Amino acid sequence: MNQSTSLMRPDDGFLVPEGSYPVEPRLLPDPRMLMHIARRNLRLFLIVFSLVWIAIIAWLAVTSPLYTTHASILFEPTPSPMRTESAGAAEPAGDNEIDTEIRLMTSPEMVRRVAKAYASNHPGPSDGNWTEDDLSRLGRALLSAVEIKRDGMTYLVNVSATAEDAAFAAAAANLFASQYIQSQIEVKSGSRESADRWLKARLAELEQNAHAAQAAVDNYKVRHGLVSANGATIAEQEVSTLNQQLAAAQADLAEKRGRLRAAQSQLSLGGGGANVGAAVGSGTIGSLRQQEAQISADLAEMEQRYGPEYPARKQMEQKLAQTQASIQQEIDRVISSLSGEVQTAQSRLASIQASRGAAAGALNANGAAQAGLNELVLKAEAAQTVYQDFLERSSEVSAEKFLQQPDAQIVREADVPSLPTYPNYTLVGLGGLFLSLVAGLGAVGVSEYLRRGVETKQDVEHGLHVQYAGAIPTLASTTRGADVHMPPHAYVATHPHSLFAEAFRNIRMFLTLSAAPGPQVLAITSALPQEGKTTTSACLALTSAQGGIKTILVDTDFRRRGASRLFGIEDQPDLASVLDGSASLEQAVYIDQQSGLHILGLAPLSNRTDSFSQASLHKLISELKQRYEVVVLDTALLLGVADARQFACAADRVLLLARWRHTSAKAVEAAVDILYSSGARLAGAALSQVDISRYASAGEGDLFSYSKQFSGYYVN
Repeated sequence: MNQSTSLMRPDDGFLVPEGSYPVEPRLLPDPRMLMHIARRNLRLFLIVFSLVWIAIIAWLAVTSPLYTTHASILFEPTPSPMRTESAGAAEPAGDNEIDTEIRLMTSPEMVRRVAKAYASNHPGPSDGNWTEDDLSRLGRALLSAVEIKRDGMTYLVNVSATAEDAAFAAAAANLFASQYIQSQIEVKSGSRESADRWLKARLAELEQNAHAAQAAVDNYKVRHGLVSANGATIAEQEVSTLNQQLAAAQADLAEKRGRLRAAQSQLSLGGGGANVGAAVGSGTIGSLRQQEAQISADLAEMEQRYGPEYPARKQMEQKLAQTQASIQQEIDRVISSLSGEVQTAQSRLASIQASRGAAAGALNANGAAQAGLNELVLKAEAAQTVYQDFLERSSEVSAEKFLQQPDAQIVREADVPSLPTYPNYTLVGLGGLFLSLVAGLGAVGVSEYLRRGVETKQDVEHGLHVQYAGAIPTLASTTRGADVHMPPHAYVATHPHSLFAEAFRNIRMFLTLSAAPGPQVLAITSALPQEGKTTTSACLALTSAQGGIKTILVDTDFRRRGASRLFGIEDQPDLASVLDGSASLEQAVYIDQQSGLHILGLAPLSNRTDSFSQASLHKLISELKQRYEVVVLDTALLLGVADARQFACAADRVLLLARWRHTSAKAVEAAVDILYSSGARLAGAALSQVDISRYASAGEGDLFSYSKQFSGYYVN
């Protein structure tokens, strides 16, 4: 404090020496103190806490939620279902290839495909139809909703979709993934169809070339009488050789005809040629048979689990039919090949028969004709080889056309999210709780930091170094909301056993019990106006009078004359008249008939003067002590009126009032310094107008901290 706190105040039974309330240093704050700080600021904390949550709820109300879902695509090249020696192993997709495919997934053509696929399952905005402009806007919305990114350095690509509509987000992610897979299948199927058409056209041409080359060889042999490249020159040997060749050709023709007739006989018996021996030995048909068996097994499993209209079952049935058609086509090609071999054998037999007749004459030309024959044979073998290669490749392409698989597959489909990703309600809730707690505690901290008013017993004892006299509650807080239509002093007179009246009895006991025996002059003062001096003085005097103690209330506030107005004292001899000797004490005293309280009041300002001598004041005080046991002086404020110090110095004990939470500590310190410097006998300080409905309003050590526990003792 000021100078007064730097000095040891005399301990005369009324003052508190400096250091009598030492504060023991603590490493951590007192938890009880923190509890009281929290409880007395509970209302502020709850207001700030609620305001933060109201702001959060308002933000949530105006914020459109966003839903995010994900679909995943695995890039893994699918090997060809037709294994051939020329087919190499499938190469894994490279980084550049995956990046390229990601770009293709967001290309305008792909966006249009996705928009059309979405429009096919949803009604359009234009009377349920979709116009070109609607599709364009839909495509832009779908493209803006999705984000396609590679998952690190893996072959996984995540298709994420974010939208205000959860179903739209899931549809966007799934459609971009599925339409990309479908486009791959279509591209592969289209390329296979083109290759198949070209191979078939080329195959017909090669077949004609092979037959023509073979026919040229046969015709050349017949025309030049060539039997073999090593034919003898002796006619008998040549004829013998030709006979042997003829027999072999006839046997070969018979064998091929037998195979052809057997195949035709098996075809006539039904079964589609599945049991034709030549067909059974075909590698292509074997591969197709394996595909057919696998598809049939999958279809059988689906037939047990799903109905005939199930899309996957119908698709599997179509694939089975396509595979069986490819097998039948291959069988037909095998039968056609057998027929060609029979024709070739017939031509060869005819050639040998023709050559046998002209063998003798042809021997002379063998040397010149053999070179031409060799050339024709080579051409025929080459044409036949090319034809066989193209025939096999054509069979593979025809089979692959129905068994196409993309180089990517969907490994996870997007689900319709049930909770939004923005705002995240869990994070908002946790963040809101944290923010509201921080804001509430921050408001409490700021309130405590900015608090300059005297509020608790600790503020009085440790801050002002003045003995704490107690707390004086407001009438409304003691009646707990009851509608009381009377001033406080009247309530004390009519409710002597109330909590409100008990507060003044406690103050009276504090001021009188520890004092010297005999009459007591008690001065009630304050640093500033509106501190409750008049109410406290009147109620204190009333409780004293009700206790059978002869008491007088003296109004010494010449300017406000609050006690005089309170009891209706107007035109009559007053305190000023007694001080200047113009009236006696008996003439000036007013007696309240209801309580028996004696009052020495003040007339209005126009009828009296506030000038008096120190001697006349001491004379009055001595006379009052002779006549009354308790004299209560209602003084003016210390910081603004000088005569308040005179009356305070004339009193036996001075009670300094500080309005709870309103009067600043600096003002009270200044008033304490004035009292000490004036020689007044300061007994202590009391907090006035305390709202005791708020827990521990005046601190833990205050009486009203426990008001709920002994509420049954009072009649309010």
